[in-house]
Amino acid sequence: MRQLALICVFVVASFGASVPTKSSFDSKNTYAVFNAQDVLTITAANGYVSVIEFAENERVINIAAGFSEGWEIIDRENLLFIKPKAVTTKFVHNPDPMQNGAEKEMLIDPIPQTWKTNLIVTTNINFYTFDLVLNSKNKIYKMSFTYPKVEDEAIEKAKKRLERAIEIDRLQKSLNRTSVPRNWDYYMRVNGGSDNIAPDFAYDDGVFTYIGFDNTKVFPSAFAYDGEEQIVNQHIKKEGKFSILVIHSIHKKILLRSGDKLVGVFNKGYALNPLPKAPETSNEAEVKRELLNGK
Repeated sequence: MRQLALICVFVVASFGASVPTKSSFDSKNTYAVFNAQDVLTITAANGYVSVIEFAENERVINIAAGFSEGWEIIDRENLLFIKPKAVTTKFVHNPDPMQNGAEKEMLIDPIPQTWKTNLIVTTNINFYTFDLVLNSKNKIYKMSFTYPKVEDEAIEKAKKRLERAIEIDRLQKSLNRTSVPRNWDYYMRVNGGSDNIAPDFAYDDGVFTYIGFDNTKVFPSAFAYDGEEQIVNQHIKKEGKFSILVIHSIHKKILLRSGDKLVGVFNKGYALNPLPKAPETSNEAEVKRELLNGK
């Protein structure tokens, strides 16, 4: 009954089974393009082991064979080793019908028709279905899967990440590019003991204020002053031996503080050389301001 059932299962499954593509170097090594809806035939031989290679990041989770007694199946990371094996069966040997027989064991070597079965494999990523058959002339040593859809998606994602990184780098270089000064008319007052936070230069480009310090100075915090101190948006960029404090606005008075040290920076050219139109960004040639939802 087992043999009949196994044959029936194989006949039904074989209509949809696909044969892996043979390598041009050796037909015993094969490959297949992964398709979750496909059933692949693994052709094995008695006394030989075959291996299925899944993707490098896959790990086998579950294995189920229709005739597990006749197959040795072992998983190692992303590999699945398959080998047909003999089956031990018990029977009653009774040469004399008038006497009770003795139970004996018999070893049955793999038989092509009887050993046909199916194999289900699940990994942490995919679901696979196979037919296992015996055929010593067409035996497979290795079958490797390729995943063109996954590879194409990975390439596309990597391409987008690279394009994004290039765009960010371009914009960053644009923002960090030395601006054209419009107003150098700045002077400062330095409190006693505050020389090491005093800037080496200051100017504005009509949009941002740039205050430079050489590498011997202590970098201070900056505040706009209009009757009271106000926090300002700012960033720092390097230019040669100078660290430049870029304040995202222009003010009459800026206070530089570090502990109890204080320096006042005064803009004598404030509003004397205005831009023809108010800019939306510090580099309108490459950086555009877009409104979201009309706001």
